[in-house]
Amino acid sequence: MDERGGRDLLAKRVRARRVELSLSVRAAAAAAEMDRNTWSYLEDGSRRTSEFKFAGIERALRWESGSVAAILEGRDPTPAQPENNTAAPVDEEIELVRTDKKLTPEMRDRIIALILERRERDKVAAIEDTRRMIDLFRRS
Repeated sequence: MDERGGRDLLAKRVRARRVELSLSVRAAAAAAEMDRNTWSYLEDGSRRTSEFKFAGIERALRWESGSVAAILEGRDPTPAQPENNTAAPVDEEIELVRTDKKLTPEMRDRIIALILERRERDKVAAIEDTRRMIDLFRRS
């Protein structure tokens, strides 16, 4: 596979896996220990991803080592085996969207992206509220 085709495939797989895991771009980038903009470039395929970033991407997306290279070669990534036998908690809101048979895959992806964006905004707003409360208590 040529470099551009590999980047496009990687971009598509990375975004799909991030949405599948219900991660915001910010959360995925943090888990990969990379800048949010770098993650965005990864997802839109506009720039080549350095090999030293592969391990962080795989960790963030819960893929086995070598999965990014496999995708760039046109193969499938390998999901990482869970550390223990406990099932991951179910995200009821995301699951509601995923299981709606009347939605197209594109609609599902867009709704899930909007949910994740809303959660990120809510989280930022909550942090600001907490900072204001702390400031009020300090002044009293």
